[in-house]
Parts: sequence; C-alpha cells; structure tokens
Amino acid sequence: MSERIIESVGILTKKEHLSSVENETNSNKLILESTQPFPGYYARHSDPTDRDPYSLFAITKLNYRDERIIRCIQAIKNDPNPKHDFDGAPGSVQIRNESFNFVRFKLLPYHLVGEILDLFTSNGIEFRKAKKLPKFETFIRVRKFFSMKQTHEGIFQDLTDKHTSYIILPSNLRWNMFEKITMDIKYNVEDKNFDAAQTSVFAKEGLIDFVRIYDRDSCQGKLLYIKEKYLEAISKI
Repeated sequence: MSERIIESVGILTKKEHLSSVENETNSNKLILESTQPFPGYYARHSDPTDRDPYSLFAITKLNYRDERIIRCIQAIKNDPNPKHDFDGAPGSVQIRNESFNFVRFKLLPYHLVGEILDLFTSNGIEFRKAKKLPKFETFIRVRKFFSMKQTHEGIFQDLTDKHTSYIILPSNLRWNMFEKITMDIKYNVEDKNFDAAQTSVFAKEGLIDFVRIYDRDSCQGKLLYIKEKYLEAISKI
C-alpha cells in the first residue's frame, strides 16, 4: 500500500451539546461552548486541557461567507505581532430552528476571547450581543483544513491529533442513517468508547466521505473492525 496524504479543506458535521459561556471572556458577545466535545467518548482519566474550553463558538452578527471569515482569520494570524496563536474556523449552527454562522475557536483560553474578537471586529467581522442560553443539543457544520495520512486501506490518521482517525465511506449518508448505523455498531462492539462524526473532504477525485473517529485508546485492530461494520451496514441499505 502506497502512503497517501490528504491535505485539503472539508466539512465536519456532528451533534453538539452547547450552552452559553459562563466563564469570564472579557467580552459582551454571544459565545457558546461545547459542554461535551466528543459526546460518544468518555475519558477514563483527566486531561490537563480541560481547564480551558476545547471549543468555543462566537456567533456572528451577519451570516458572512466562509471565505470572508477565513481571510479574516488569515489576516489576524499573519500579524507580525500576533496576540495569540489560535485555531479558528468558520461554520454554522442551528439555534431554535434558525441557522447562524460562527467562528469556532479550539483551545482558546477564556480570558483571551474578548481580545481576539476585537481583532475580528477591526477586520470587519462583527458578533451578536451576549444572551443567556441553556444547554441544548444541535447540529454544527465546521469548514476546516484536514491533514491526514493513510495507515491502512481506507483508514487515515490525523497528522495534528493522534487521537483522531478517519474511515472512508462509500457514500454520503443522511444524518439519521449515519447515527443509527453508529449506534448499532456501538451496541455490538466490545469497546464502544469512541465518538463518531461525518466528514467530507475535497480531493482531486471529488468529495471523499469519511466517518471521523475520536478515541484516545484506539488501535489499528479496533479501527479495522469499525470500518468493516460501517461498510457491512451501508451495503445493506
């Protein structure tokens, strides 16, 4: 098997448990945080990064095009004296049956949020005013850059996160079917501790559909088994 590397943009779709940020962000903008970043995975030990949020979602005032947000992120990160080395990406979320766009930040400390959002505002991206929202479950779509290396036929390892893998699927599934297949697999696998999300990545041959697997205790054998079960279930649709 020849080593294949995919470096491209794509869309990650998943269910999220979100709520208004309660920690001090030095900002009066509407910011949501993920209360369960990987709802299908339950950590067996504490993680030092848990002291700061894994993902924050700053809701934009207008539904700006993804390209505009990406250019704004690029401009801020290319500043010769950057304020903070953050990971940002555009996306959308459903809140009370209405779609809103956001800028997603990963591993950005609470106290730096206000400063970073001020830089976005200076570059033409404005955000909605803060309001209290209770915890809710919803869909999010994030447009981000993917970097992965093939480790086995149809299985890729994320090159920036050793806990994340991708399994190629032969077709794009509706979310309800994807969720049903995922739950059926979890019921029939000995180690069901993994989180799954849908991912589509642009490649030379077109869009490649994946299931994104997050699992800190994963191994090649488990990934091969999960791959086999997804392919088996899809072949029966």
